Amino acid sequence: MAKSKASRSGRSAQQPEAEAPSSDDLERARARVDELTRQIRRHDDLYYAKDAPEISDAEYDALVRELAAVETAHPELLSPDSPTQRVGGRPVEGLVSVEHRQPMLSLANTYSREEVLEWLESITAYLGGDDPLRFSIEPKLDGVALEIVYEQGELVRAVTRGDGKVGDDVTHNVVTIRSVPRRLKTKKPPALLEVRGEVIMTHASFRAVNAERDSAGEEPFVNPRNLASGTLKMLDPQQVRKRPLDFVAYGFGATEGFAATSHGEAIATIASWGLPTSGELATLGDIESVLAHYDALQAKRNGLPFDVDGTVIKVDDFALQRRLGVRSKSPRWAIAFKFPAQQVTSVVERIEIQVGRTGALTPKAVIRPVYVGGVTVENVTLHNKDEIERLGVKVGARVLVERAGDVIPKIVAVTEAGDGEPFAMPERCPVCGTPVVDDEEEVVVRCPNPLCPAVFKRRLEHFVSRGALDIEGMGSKLIESLCETGLVRRLSDVFALEKEALAALPRMGELSAQNVLDGVEAAKTRSFARFLYALGIRHVGETVAALVADRWTSLDALRAVTADALQDVAAIGPAVAESLLGWLADEREQADVDRMLALGLAPTAPVVARAGEGVLAGRSFLFTGALAELSRREANELVKAHGGKLLSGVSSNLDVLVVGDKPGSKLKKANELGVQVMTEAEFLELVRGG
Repeated sequence: MAKSKASRSGRSAQQPEAEAPSSDDLERARARVDELTRQIRRHDDLYYAKDAPEISDAEYDALVRELAAVETAHPELLSPDSPTQRVGGRPVEGLVSVEHRQPMLSLANTYSREEVLEWLESITAYLGGDDPLRFSIEPKLDGVALEIVYEQGELVRAVTRGDGKVGDDVTHNVVTIRSVPRRLKTKKPPALLEVRGEVIMTHASFRAVNAERDSAGEEPFVNPRNLASGTLKMLDPQQVRKRPLDFVAYGFGATEGFAATSHGEAIATIASWGLPTSGELATLGDIESVLAHYDALQAKRNGLPFDVDGTVIKVDDFALQRRLGVRSKSPRWAIAFKFPAQQVTSVVERIEIQVGRTGALTPKAVIRPVYVGGVTVENVTLHNKDEIERLGVKVGARVLVERAGDVIPKIVAVTEAGDGEPFAMPERCPVCGTPVVDDEEEVVVRCPNPLCPAVFKRRLEHFVSRGALDIEGMGSKLIESLCETGLVRRLSDVFALEKEALAALPRMGELSAQNVLDGVEAAKTRSFARFLYALGIRHVGETVAALVADRWTSLDALRAVTADALQDVAAIGPAVAESLLGWLADEREQADVDRMLALGLAPTAPVVARAGEGVLAGRSFLFTGALAELSRREANELVKAHGGKLLSGVSSNLDVLVVGDKPGSKLKKANELGVQVMTEAEFLELVRGG
């Protein structure tokens, strides 16, 4: 084989065409392709369906590489459903919107046993009370909803949930997921099968991706769900393949010729056809057994290979599901029973001070490492000195730690006081030694030195972050190197970076340096609103930056602004106006911006609906809580694009509060003021309808 391969690659210029392979060579190649394809599919099944791998990842990759080599030598043997085609094709230009045949609804959810029983009473009454009920219960995966469409057993399309009616076509990425079969393993596939499930990343894969980023000096991802969501919508499938995603099926859209009569039967059927399922589904005959299964799953959630934030309880019988139907936003026949936030105890080993980009000194508790909610927690933010006093936190205290929303760790109580000294905020900045000042308004102690190394480093991190200028490849370790070497001493230095100097930094090299410079070049034309937000001006968050950019669409226009003109804009009060005017009057800051412009910075003006036009015209909006489908920036841009206005706080001037998960005090205040409250799905329906 090696000799034959060398002779093919080493033909001379006088032999422009290779000899056609003999029929014997072709048959041997065909047999090898069939054998390698059979082996790879068998190992896929062992790995994903049976959780019993027999070979290492390296051995598996060797099989795929050999198959690709044979197919390259004999392109006539390359089949569209070959395992090698999972590596993905060329990047797509943009995601295409696709309408779901049936809406992908969200689920009503609860944290309460009482509300589960109320749900049971309501569906029993709706059915008339005469139908015996069986229930399926399965894990509620913390991932990204996806619909995969099979026609005659062949995968033809994969679409995200989107707004429930229209999603993004991500087929180019889904075909790279090894656990998703391109062809169903059945001789009699249904004419149409829309399988719905969750795209996830296992804990093991997540750790591996972050380990690679750490070795490359890049900032680690926060959690598997966010990484899975961002990866699924990437345009280049080659990049997606580097971030191993998985898919777990849990439901169905439209079907034709699919004979299953219950959810449990349907899931078992598609599992036998090669589709991955959680393996944790149970079909039970009474609600007491369902609740016991919920308790059992909660007890072992940390041992599961993927993140789970609750269970989904469904009426098992499809005929009863059809009779129960759907509400406006969720099926009547299912409910999500979510797990409470996880809590563990630990001991405070020390309290450290972090200095933020606005100079705020924030205490942080370093605790004895504990495993909670799928991650090891060692650092817990304590917010401010008042919070420490309220909780009674000090070194040596035993504390109860919770991952709020299974994401952000916090101390909820002190269970044993400990014998350490009471905590006191420092009188000087721990980094630059400047005397600190009290900010009574925000209950914060600040370092007032704008040249403090810690303040600048945090400003730089914010400047290049995803929500701001979003400079690809500029992670925390590179930022540390840039600051330590003095390559970046002011924000404008980012636009003056040179390849040779970057490549000389630890763990960089020419390719990484070029990637960073490409990211810097792309950042030069971010929107004016994102540029204002990136500057880190105190009190100027994403919403305020968008409001300012809508009114004054360029730096020249903003530089001519007055205090009165600023406060004419809803949600810009005296504190925001004072901060903006202070930044505009700061000669050092303005000189730095001028240098950015000289180095090629050219922020783009916002595109908004003309006055009085757009489906949201005449109304003001504010978003609160965690949104499922949109980033906060995307939500704000939708409001502007459709003629609406943005506010930064709840007041009598606010028309609509759009709420996501865990909306907090803004929802309470909106209810008190009689402000209209809208869910994210309702907001998207309104916008799409316009």
